[in-house]
Amino acid sequence: MKKILLLLSLVAFFIVSCGSGSGDNELILNLKEEGKSYDPELANDSTGEFVDSLVTETLTRQAKDGKSLPGVAKTWEHNQDSTVWTFHLRNNAKWSNGDPITAQNFKDGWVRALDPKTASKYADKLFYIKNAKEFNSGKIKNPDELGIKVVDNYTLVVTLNDPLPYFDSIVRIQTYAPLNKAFYDRVKDKYMTSKETSISSGVYKIKEWTRDSQIVFEKNENYWNKDSIKLEGVKVVFINDPNGSLNAFKNDEIDSTNISIEQAKEFKDDKRKILTDDGSVWYMTYNMKNKVLANKKIRQALSLAVDREKLVSDVLSGTGKPAYTYTAKGVGIMGVQKDFSEEAGKVFPAFDAAKAKSLLAEGLKELNLQKLPTLEMIFNDSGNNKIISEYIQDQLHKNLGVDIKIQAMTFSERLARMEQRNYEIALAGYNGDFNDAITYLDRFVTKDGNNYSDYSNPEYDRLVKFVKSSGDQKARVASMIQMEKILADDMPVGILYYRQNTKLVNPRVHDIVFSPIGKDYVLDYTYIK
Repeated sequence: MKKILLLLSLVAFFIVSCGSGSGDNELILNLKEEGKSYDPELANDSTGEFVDSLVTETLTRQAKDGKSLPGVAKTWEHNQDSTVWTFHLRNNAKWSNGDPITAQNFKDGWVRALDPKTASKYADKLFYIKNAKEFNSGKIKNPDELGIKVVDNYTLVVTLNDPLPYFDSIVRIQTYAPLNKAFYDRVKDKYMTSKETSISSGVYKIKEWTRDSQIVFEKNENYWNKDSIKLEGVKVVFINDPNGSLNAFKNDEIDSTNISIEQAKEFKDDKRKILTDDGSVWYMTYNMKNKVLANKKIRQALSLAVDREKLVSDVLSGTGKPAYTYTAKGVGIMGVQKDFSEEAGKVFPAFDAAKAKSLLAEGLKELNLQKLPTLEMIFNDSGNNKIISEYIQDQLHKNLGVDIKIQAMTFSERLARMEQRNYEIALAGYNGDFNDAITYLDRFVTKDGNNYSDYSNPEYDRLVKFVKSSGDQKARVASMIQMEKILADDMPVGILYYRQNTKLVNPRVHDIVFSPIGKDYVLDYTYIK
């Protein structure tokens, strides 16, 4: 799955090997640190999802414009109301060990993701499928009752609960990956934890793996479309020092790197500098298990006390856009006739220090407190997160008289603390997997795996259910705008801005696609010259 920016601030860059042979056409990416898992049914961070995008191919692939291209499925069709989808698999798609990729492999993978014993955080992404939610909850025990029918080795029929005209985009999520069950049964809990216990259905396979250092991928000779892929290999390295990456770029060792606002000053008029939308919305997420933050007026006060217009203009030097909807703006998320966020308008209230002070006083009175206790905000120390956190800290002190501590840590530590609800406030981000606003908004459903605020609102849940069951785009958009309004009132998060990345790209890298929705990068067309 697209990457969950709530779960990772990704600093990605590419290094061209200066050696001979296939290294001349090898791309090296720095993903800062290892992902929690590279098992497609378990991966839930951007590093894991990116690695899976290299070694896994689902039924469809992502095009440059975010639409769907044939993957393991060469063609597909659906019935009139988009509730039954038939995928016709190509007969020349193979696993890296030479086994054919079959319709049964897809059913096995989806069943495993839905099995409650697997504990996949993204199992809910398959709940579109008939009886999937009931199987995941244990109400249904027999996987043959799922709306997944293997007609033959190369024909898969999927029956959905409700109309879903963009299901061909949904099946690109890594949770919909196939599973070579014979291979999995041999390696069990070691699956996708080493070169020897990994298998590929995608463009690349693992050649070398040194834990916490690097993973080297080479082209999968059994990949059905290998002749159209220009890169011979990709290397993923884990370097947590942004200054080191910049120095490597200066030394012609790195072809592309994200740079911070401070670093960008050195490259003011450099033609190698570009600005890209990454599709993420950034915010303060509040742990509503905390007694103080469970109070809506306190959350509203904290949110209204931060001037996000000045955050973008003064702190981020125009790198980004102030956010007024949770759904990102201008990245291909369509409403009825134009961009969803434009149709929704400025839903979240603007900065208002006076209103924030009034709300704080009311919230403290409801909690029978004289003063707000010192709260802690955690963030992973990469990119511009430190200066953003310092700005928030200053704004809350200046506009509310509230003191918060800010604590930097690694991404993995922040993620672990959020999963354990061992935090009060976190600076985090989130972006979507496909071109519909529900990919952002459904994360606030009660008990969703990405709902780190532990937010719950029955009306919100009802609207999500309607949106996922309706084929009427006008009605769906109206309901999703209402969902935005509910979030703007309840404020499980205090939104800040839509992130843009400042990158340095070496002109030797051609046709690399920095995608704001779905995969972070589309490398199918990339070459080095």
